[in-house]
Amino acid sequence: MNREGRMIVDDFSPNDFIKWLDNLWEQRETYPLYRNWPTYVQRAQRENARLKQSLHQNDSGASPTSLAAETPTALQFVVNAFSEPPVLPDHVGDNEKTILTVLQHYYRRPGPERVIKSLGRQTMPTVWKPLHSCSHVLRARNNGLWYMELLEKFQLRRLEKIEKELLALAIIYHDAAAEDVDKSAEETRSAGYFIRDLTGHYPEPLLGNMAQAMVSKENDNRGKDEQNLPDPVRWYLRILRFADRLDIIRCFGVGADFPGFTVTEPPGFDAARLDLPAKLTGEFASESGNKSEFQRHLEAAMHGAADLARITTRLQDHRKKDYTKAYGLNDHCGSGISENFELTTEPMQRMNQIINDNVRRKTAREAGIIVCSDPDHLACKADQNKGVTYGIHNSWYDLGQVAIPAGMTLLEKMQYEHDPSLLSPATQKALAQEVQRLKSEGIRMNPGTLTQETLASEEARKVLKKRGITVVGEKRPYFTDNGRLKEWPMLVPKKILKPGAHENAPAGWACTML
Repeated sequence: MNREGRMIVDDFSPNDFIKWLDNLWEQRETYPLYRNWPTYVQRAQRENARLKQSLHQNDSGASPTSLAAETPTALQFVVNAFSEPPVLPDHVGDNEKTILTVLQHYYRRPGPERVIKSLGRQTMPTVWKPLHSCSHVLRARNNGLWYMELLEKFQLRRLEKIEKELLALAIIYHDAAAEDVDKSAEETRSAGYFIRDLTGHYPEPLLGNMAQAMVSKENDNRGKDEQNLPDPVRWYLRILRFADRLDIIRCFGVGADFPGFTVTEPPGFDAARLDLPAKLTGEFASESGNKSEFQRHLEAAMHGAADLARITTRLQDHRKKDYTKAYGLNDHCGSGISENFELTTEPMQRMNQIINDNVRRKTAREAGIIVCSDPDHLACKADQNKGVTYGIHNSWYDLGQVAIPAGMTLLEKMQYEHDPSLLSPATQKALAQEVQRLKSEGIRMNPGTLTQETLASEEARKVLKKRGITVVGEKRPYFTDNGRLKEWPMLVPKKILKPGAHENAPAGWACTML
């Protein structure tokens, strides 16, 4: 269905759809536009070059008007399509569906300025914005959220719920035009997309203030005066700059003196560009015993942000404790994880899972459970009879068994690895209880993939029972080829609950099956 409610493609069966697709493929040989496509591309490239030379324009700074003038009529529909706003979900907000839509529209494909050039490529890149990728804006959003929590904790600035939500979206949008247009036009274009897409979903004055902060993000680097900005806009700008510029470590790496608040001439990451309130930075100290409470909280969370960047992108870490080495993570996995954010349909959930896994690793270590990278698992101290181990592996099955306190905030999750004493008494108590549970119960060994035949055998059920797992029958829904809903009876392993235990016990106790 299109926006007017008209049917564009019939309600085909699978066979009808295949026939339709075959006809479309055959049409490429006869339809003039498809047949002459290389000619159109070459003509467009020549016309682009001539027009840009006459207008003294470079490739990245083209305006929408000049872009339209450069595009052959036969290809204008392509530019028009890539200039359309995204179709946002029904409930627009700082949520999975909205953020996925924005990432797909602005970060996972070329903008209108680059789309014509892209038509002539032999292969298409996996990452369209390598310097401003999906993983970058997701980490920046995370930085903004915990920084807002920190400001409120120290009564420096309290934002309303709608302000926090919209500011998180502004951070996602802030690089929407990056690498499509010239750097000088990047902030203005991104802010234009932000207002265009979200008008009608949020109050216009609030949208205008946020957009003004987005446009002003690089004013300090361009020597522009910011004294006349309204107070709300100035705070939005501070948070936006902090969120984005903290993640510049993806380019410079993490230095040995990170975050380096008292370093006068840092070689890479410069904390002075974070735009922190001057009345706070004036009190910052280099000696650990002289640091204010705010500085301690801020630095611990910034180290947590550096750990997150270390896992989700490939960067150099020169701190005394390299996070990936400390927890036996693959040193080269970051680039793969970053690329995965260009493909996943659950970007927020994926980022939150990585943050939570960092908490789980720390909790397990506090319980004396080592991170095992030994292929023979000799260091795990496994008890085969009980089916438990005192080594943890970087897998969903093992990590999912470590419970995270329900009330643990994002700020606390970022701080936990580097200074657990900063956490609230309630969070510290809940983590201590989980540590004691892990010391007592260990980590359940992964029984592997169990087939339906194995689950049905008495011998397997006896072994599973010793390990606290029972086998139950369930009916799983599935769709037939003709779209009918049916149920498939299956055997499923389930953890045996102890008296007084809750159904929402730590995940990972059940095993997978075929």
